[in-house]
Amino acid sequence: MISLKLFVFALFAAVVIAEEKPVAEILSENTNVNPDGYNFDFKTSDGVSRQEEGSLITVDEKQGIAIKGSYSYLTPEGEEYQVTFTADDKGYKPTIRVLPVQQ
Repeated sequence: MISLKLFVFALFAAVVIAEEKPVAEILSENTNVNPDGYNFDFKTSDGVSRQEEGSLITVDEKQGIAIKGSYSYLTPEGEEYQVTFTADDKGYKPTIRVLPVQQ
């Protein structure tokens, strides 16, 4: 019984001590959708950004969507990860870059 009380107390203490992260705000956002495809982009106050566009493609007799875009985010250590990608009938192909910590 003592270990259960200790566990509950430790859990309560961890919740109280834990830092509350601020909610990210949208700094910019654009979206366009049309019969041939779409595109969008956004940026948030916590360093996340994304840009993507999709267009209809025909492969053999089947229709699908080809997508290309990029996104980036900051790690808790301050590194910025940038991912550029394409996704189509040949698969998903990402390229990842890690930028150094900003001083």
